[in-house]
Amino acid sequence: MKSIYMAGHIIVTIILILHAQTSQAQEPGSFSGNGDYNYNESSGRGPSQWGNLNPDWILCKTGKMQSPVDVTNVKVETVTDSVEVDTEYKASLTTLVNRGHDIALEWTGDAGYIEINGIYYQLQQVHWHVPSEHTVNGKRFELERHAVHVNAKTGNIAVLAVLYKIGGKDPFLKQLKKYLKTMVKSNITETYPGMIDPDDITEDDESFYRYSGSLTTPPCTEGVIWTVQKKIMTVSKSQVDLLLNAVHGNENARPLQAINKRKISLYVPCDDTDSARIFLPKKMDWSVIVYPLEYLQRKLFYSST
Repeated sequence: MKSIYMAGHIIVTIILILHAQTSQAQEPGSFSGNGDYNYNESSGRGPSQWGNLNPDWILCKTGKMQSPVDVTNVKVETVTDSVEVDTEYKASLTTLVNRGHDIALEWTGDAGYIEINGIYYQLQQVHWHVPSEHTVNGKRFELERHAVHVNAKTGNIAVLAVLYKIGGKDPFLKQLKKYLKTMVKSNITETYPGMIDPDDITEDDESFYRYSGSLTTPPCTEGVIWTVQKKIMTVSKSQVDLLLNAVHGNENARPLQAINKRKISLYVPCDDTDSARIFLPKKMDWSVIVYPLEYLQRKLFYSST
């Protein structure tokens, strides 16, 4: 009987260890609502103090490649090619988690990957920030969603970010409505939406900003590849309110960080030459003077293709 008890005890211990490792792997750089930090500056544990709260979080204070940033069009380098991001997602089981500072949907199985410059990053989770953390020309939006991907070999992180303005309902959040409501009403920290296909967390042939930054929560790890979708999506006010209610109304956007001469690239589809021209201010199209008739013909008959 003793040997059976000991064997059972060992098995349970192994299971708990594996569960802890899996949970940690699914939440790179996050601390699940343990109260070690928050977004309220008056508490003494807000964003300006994160680097002083824990020696492991020193980059929150001293890092030179921190996120989020303002993706200002005047400062970007336009690249007329967006084929270097390839997504291959598939439906997998999920857990919806209230981590105290945010709401995260974690895939517990293989949900697919993105490929950036020949390197694969497995999708682990998505979470939301209210209001948006990144801004465009100084404008902050009502919501931002981060899809966190991790390279299994190196541990390097790539995040796909989407910004939202108030408008029509977001289809992805619509799938989670009843689970979020249950979380709010029952004050539980986990619920299980089942199989969810992450295929719609990004859109094909859309322009996007790219830069090297960091996690936006402690430990503020740098070297994160950020891909911020240029197209602003819509979300309903009730959906934003539901996310806020789940975290007791606490907004969770880190303030903007210094760019520090980092390059921000705007990738556009190869045939999107008009977009490339728009986002290169100060570059004069001299054909309007040298070949005025051809310029007018191109603008009138070909600009919409």
